[in-house]
Amino acid sequence: MFLLLTRLLLWLLIAVILYNLFKKVIPKEYFTLLGGLFLFGFIVVAFSSPNNDVVSTILEVLSFPLKPVGATIVLLSFALRQGLEKSKNQVLAALLILLLASTPFFSNLLAATTEQAVVTPEAAGAQTASAIVVLGQGTTQPDEPPRTQIQLTDTGDRILYAAQLYRQSGNNPLVVVSAGPRPNLQGTQEQIVEANDIRALLVQFGVPQTRIVVEPTGTNLRSSAEEVEDILRDRGIADNRVFLVTSAYNSRRAQQVFRSVGLTNVIAKPTGFFTVQPGSRSTIDQWDQLIESFIPSVESLAITTQIVEEFYASIYYYLRGWQTPTIV
Repeated sequence: MFLLLTRLLLWLLIAVILYNLFKKVIPKEYFTLLGGLFLFGFIVVAFSSPNNDVVSTILEVLSFPLKPVGATIVLLSFALRQGLEKSKNQVLAALLILLLASTPFFSNLLAATTEQAVVTPEAAGAQTASAIVVLGQGTTQPDEPPRTQIQLTDTGDRILYAAQLYRQSGNNPLVVVSAGPRPNLQGTQEQIVEANDIRALLVQFGVPQTRIVVEPTGTNLRSSAEEVEDILRDRGIADNRVFLVTSAYNSRRAQQVFRSVGLTNVIAKPTGFFTVQPGSRSTIDQWDQLIESFIPSVESLAITTQIVEEFYASIYYYLRGWQTPTIV
């Protein structure tokens, strides 16, 4: 009951924020009650059909002002519209947002809050599992010209880590690869489903093809969790220990979502960390790291954006009832 009430209040807060935002952006003579109802209706459809390409694109546009670069552009646009002399505060706010978001110290601080939450004694001590689940969406690029082979993206270390876990386990676990069709890619089903490419790479890295199962429909955490649960349930190992391989920054949400569909013994095995444990560097390296941590960079801006997007995704999953926050 408490969670339901919290969700309703959060929904109400989001509706009020969106109403006031659109009221400021859209001229008053056009912002009628009918227009507001239309926007609300679209949001409802967007939440019920998040995988629709059109809906996903519009949601990306609507969420743009809520990200560091988008917020900066919106504030500067308002400042130019009103005149710089009258909008110094907006220019200052835009500068602060961009400066903080691109500063390594700030981006590492944000990343640490999400990454350290999944580094638990339970995860570190678990060496074997009945299954290893790889969340592979977006980890590879297809071998389309000018590429002559499958290439890994910046999240491709999930594939390498899954192969490593398989070799270290010694108990021949099942490896489930969850990755759906690549967007905007033409070809046969075999060609556009990313999980097939990941399976080919895992075989090259030493995982027997007979121990790999492809889940080719999952395009988000929820759909992947449901499909993987069915696969493991059919094989009678859904209640056994399961390793979940994904990037560190979204491992906590992924673990909670998989547990919510019935895989209660799932353990996150994160990879692709943005941060390192404090005190793990030498004194000289620490001083160098301290100085560099206050020099803005594009890489830090990208990390901050990813963490912010993960925060919004967690709110979305919470509102849908797909994720129940835990006290860490």
